[in-house]
Amino acid sequence: MSSRHASWVAALALAASPLSSHAASDAVASEMSFLDDIPVVLSAARLVQPLKDAPGAVTVIDRAMIRASGARDVAELLAWVPGFQTGRKNGSTALTTYHGLSDDAPRRMLVRVDGRSAYSPYFISGIEWAKLSVDIDDIERIEVFRGSNAAAYGSNAFLGVVNIITRPAADTPRYRVRFTEGENGIQERVLSTRQQFGDLTARLTVGRQGDNGLAPIDDTYRNQRVDARIDWQLTPDQQVELHLGFVDNRARTGVTTDVSDPARSVDNYTGFGQIRWHKQLGLNDEIKATYFHQEERAVDAFFVPLGGGLGVQVNYGNRALRDDIEVEHLIHPRGDLRLAWGVGLREDRVNSTQIFNTDDNIVVRQARLFANTEWQASPRWTLNAGAMLEKTNVTGLRLSPRFAANFHATPNTTLRAAVSRAYRNLTPFERQADVRFYESSTGMLIRQSFQPSPGLRPERITTREIGIRQEWQNGRSNIDLRLFDERVEDMLRRITSPSNANPVPVLNTNGETPHYTNGGYARIRGAELTGLYRPTHDTWIGGHYASLDINSNDEFADRSAPNEQFSVFAAAQIHPGWHMSLTHHFVGSMQWYTQEKNRLKAYRQTNLRLAHRFSIRGVRGEIAVGVQHWTDAFADYLPSLTRPTQAYASLRLEY
Repeated sequence: MSSRHASWVAALALAASPLSSHAASDAVASEMSFLDDIPVVLSAARLVQPLKDAPGAVTVIDRAMIRASGARDVAELLAWVPGFQTGRKNGSTALTTYHGLSDDAPRRMLVRVDGRSAYSPYFISGIEWAKLSVDIDDIERIEVFRGSNAAAYGSNAFLGVVNIITRPAADTPRYRVRFTEGENGIQERVLSTRQQFGDLTARLTVGRQGDNGLAPIDDTYRNQRVDARIDWQLTPDQQVELHLGFVDNRARTGVTTDVSDPARSVDNYTGFGQIRWHKQLGLNDEIKATYFHQEERAVDAFFVPLGGGLGVQVNYGNRALRDDIEVEHLIHPRGDLRLAWGVGLREDRVNSTQIFNTDDNIVVRQARLFANTEWQASPRWTLNAGAMLEKTNVTGLRLSPRFAANFHATPNTTLRAAVSRAYRNLTPFERQADVRFYESSTGMLIRQSFQPSPGLRPERITTREIGIRQEWQNGRSNIDLRLFDERVEDMLRRITSPSNANPVPVLNTNGETPHYTNGGYARIRGAELTGLYRPTHDTWIGGHYASLDINSNDEFADRSAPNEQFSVFAAAQIHPGWHMSLTHHFVGSMQWYTQEKNRLKAYRQTNLRLAHRFSIRGVRGEIAVGVQHWTDAFADYLPSLTRPTQAYASLRLEY
C-alpha cells in the first residue's frame, strides 16, 4: 500500500474519531435478522428450506456481509463465492461467470431480482450488471445456487443462479443517505425514503455512481438509477408488491487510436415494472402470480473514414422488450411432502439493424411448466425432485429434470447427492447475428464480421455431484464440500466458413465469416470447499477454496477458469462502535475466450475496510474508510487493462 493511500485512510479514520463519544452498541442491534434462527434458503427449489435440505450447494451473502464488504455492486460480491470468475471489461461492464466457459459476454448463468429474471440475452451479455436498478443497501440477502438449476428456473440457469432478494419496504429506514468519494474518480450519491400510507408501504431509492474505469483506456462512466418497491397488504391473507426501476448508464468506450472503434460515449437505458400478487389459500397453501415488462435501449453510432471521402456509418443502436407472466402454486398435501408448481409465458422482441441486418423485430416466445417437490421420507432422508418443461418458437420442447437425496447422518451432518440434466436455449445473437458494414455513399458491402448460424441445437449439460455439510451454532457456522462432474455437450464453438453474403465482402479474409456451430464439448470436474465461523451477527471468519479442471475440444474453454482459487473474508467489532473487515482473494492463471497472448497471470487482491457506527438523537450513522485492491495493480480481463489500488470514504445516515 503506497504512503499516500495509508496517510489518506489514516486521516479519514482520525477525522471520524470525535464521533466515538456517541457510539452505542445498541445502534446495530436492529440489524439482527434471520441469523437468530436456523438459516434457510428461499429459492433453491422454490421452497423455503434449511440449507441442509437444499438439493445442492448454496452460498448465502446476507445484509451484514454486504455492508462489511464495502462492495459497490453485486458483481464484486461474487468473488466471495467458490468457482466464480469475475472481471472488468471496462469501467461500467462487469463480467461474472461460474466455472468458466465465457467470453466478454457471459450468458450461461441466471440472475433474478425479487422473482424477475435479469437475464438480457440480446446483444452484449446475458447478465448486464450495470442495468440493475436495485441499490446494494436495499438488498436483504443474495442466494447463489452453485450448479445447474434449470429444473427450478429454466434454461438460463444453465450453470448456476444468483437470487437477489430485497428488503421489504417496511424494513427500511424512513430516510437514508449515502455518500462515497474516492480515488480514481469514485463517486456515489444515494437517497432513499420510506413512507407509510395505511396498509401500503412504499420505498423510493435514487442514486448516481461512477468512476474513471481501468488504466490505460478512456472508460469513465456515470450510472443513474431509480428503484421503487411498494408493499400493499390488501387483506390479512393477500398482498401485492409493485417494483419499478429505471437505469441510465452513460459510459466512454472505444480506442482513441483505432478508427474502426473510436473513443466515444454510449448511452444505455433500461426500465421495468413488475407486479407480484400473493394469496394465502390455507395454512400450507399459497398461490403467487408475477408479471413484469422490461425495455432496454442503447445508443451507439459513429463514422469510420476510409479515405477519399468514403466511409462506413456504424450504428449499434438496439431496442429490446420483454413481457413475462408466471403463476406459481405452493401446496403442502401431507406433513412430509411439499410441492411448488406453476406455468409461465414470455415474449422477447429484439431490434437492431446493424446486428441482424434487418429492420424487423426478432421475436422469441417461450412457454414453461415446472414442478419441484420435497419429501421428508424419514427423519434422516430428504428427497428433492423437480423438472422444467420449456418450449420456444425456435427450439421446440425440452425437459430439464433433477433428483437429489440428502442423508442426515446426525442432526448437524448431512450427506447429499444430486444429478440433473439441463438445456440452454440460445440467444438471438447466437442464432441470427448478421453483422454487415456498407460504404455510406456507394452502398457497397465492405465487411461482414458475423453471419447467421441456422439450425443450432440448445446446449446440454449433465451434472453429477456429491457433498457433505457440517453445521454448528444452529447452522450459523458451517463447512460445506461439493464434488462435481459437469458434462457440456452441443456447446457452441466459433468457426469461420464462406460468407453467406453475395457478393462476398471485400475485406473478409478468404471470403470467410465467423459463425457458431454445435461442435463443442467440455467436461468440468473439481471440488469446492467453503467454511464459515460466525459467533455473532457482526463477527465472522470464512473462506473458500476451489479446484477446477476443464477438458474440452475448444482450446479457449480449457483455459477459461483457473485451476485453483481461494478467498478469505473476516469481520469483527474491534471496539464498541468500531468495525473492521478484510477480504483476500487469490485467482490462478486463466483467460477469457481470447487469444493466448491475453492469458492472465495469477493475481491476488486484498480489500480492507474500517467503519465507525454511531447514534445521535435518533440518527444512526456510519462513516467508513477503505482500500480496494490493496495489492499492486492487477488485470482480471486483459493483461493490458489493470485495476488500480483505490482508497475511498463513505458516510451513511439513517433516520
